Amino acid sequence: MESNNLYHETLKYLFLGLGIIMLITSILSWFFPELFWVNGEKMEQSIVTTLVFGMIGIVCFLIFIAIKDKFVIVKLGGQNVTIKNGDNERKINWMEVESLSLIQFVYPPLYKLKVKGDNKVYWFNTENQFINAGGFTSDTSEMGDLIKKKKRELGI
Repeated sequence: MESNNLYHETLKYLFLGLGIIMLITSILSWFFPELFWVNGEKMEQSIVTTLVFGMIGIVCFLIFIAIKDKFVIVKLGGQNVTIKNGDNERKINWMEVESLSLIQFVYPPLYKLKVKGDNKVYWFNTENQFINAGGFTSDTSEMGDLIKKKKRELGI
């Protein structure tokens, strides 16, 4: 069982896309304010609007830079966990997993994996099969079932 590549790429580059959109909006609001309508009236050139959208775009870029290396593709097997980060591939035993937990309020389900002796935290997703109640997520995919089973067996 392996992480879904489409959701992996979507979650990984979400803040980059938002940052680009916000910076483009910031530039357009300064040079072409007539393109934007607020309450049925054309917007006027405003340094406040330009700075707000620009700052949001910069913050999104900084978040992207901070989290882009945390997203990995994980392949789960009976005895091994394979972590793929770009061209790097690391195969570990289930006994080397220090913690494995579901990150709430993120859809599709996103997990946080920590390996013993490694300071790095890895994030990976499963398939888009989940139950959402009040923002809390419960993973119902096959990969999610295997994770629950292994966590119970190994006391992770």
